[in-house]
Amino acid sequence: MILLALAANAVAQQVRVMVQVIEVPHAALTKWTTGEKLTGEELYERAAKLASGGGAEVLDTNMLMVRSGERAFHESVAEFIYPTEYSVEGLDRVFDPPESLQLFRRAIRPLVFLDSETRDVGTTVEIEAAVSNNGTMVDLRLSYEMLDRESLMVWWKFRDRWGDASIKKPIFETKHSSSQMVLTPGKFELCNVFAPKPAAVPAVKTRQLVFVRCEVLKAGADLPRK
Repeated sequence: MILLALAANAVAQQVRVMVQVIEVPHAALTKWTTGEKLTGEELYERAAKLASGGGAEVLDTNMLMVRSGERAFHESVAEFIYPTEYSVEGLDRVFDPPESLQLFRRAIRPLVFLDSETRDVGTTVEIEAAVSNNGTMVDLRLSYEMLDRESLMVWWKFRDRWGDASIKKPIFETKHSSSQMVLTPGKFELCNVFAPKPAAVPAVKTRQLVFVRCEVLKAGADLPRK
């Protein structure tokens, strides 16, 4: 009976995980992490206060619920489809109608896409959380990815009789983190720091802070007892 009660209690425990990304000035992060030994909760409070005053920006917020000892997956993405191979050679004649129908000829650029690729632009989060026996700690495995289409780069400049026919390809910016940590329920922790636009010249003067918080919830705790 005791083992059954412990098993039922473990099953009833749920963990709500919040992942939030706040972009702050690099100088502010350096100041916060130099000298003082601030906790993750204190760092979050400073970043959130700076964001509420307009000095920082909340970039992303995700929340997942999972039973203790199990996994959860969440994604908020849009499919971005773009051509990777195409041909324009000798296609004019494909769109040339017979001479008797020349009056109805349309100005269509002859392009044939031979292949394409799809990228999921957005945020993907995967977690696995386990609550300790006494409920005071949470062992969390976190995988976080944020993919943005940063820009379009011109790979080949070309003009035809229809106008600009330059080949442009998307430049994606990916931020990925995979980590395992032990957290105190109800407290934010700084688990990662990303550098935005790592290839930018001059370097971007901000940093993106990834905060995570776990809350242990007990299913049925608020239900009236008989």
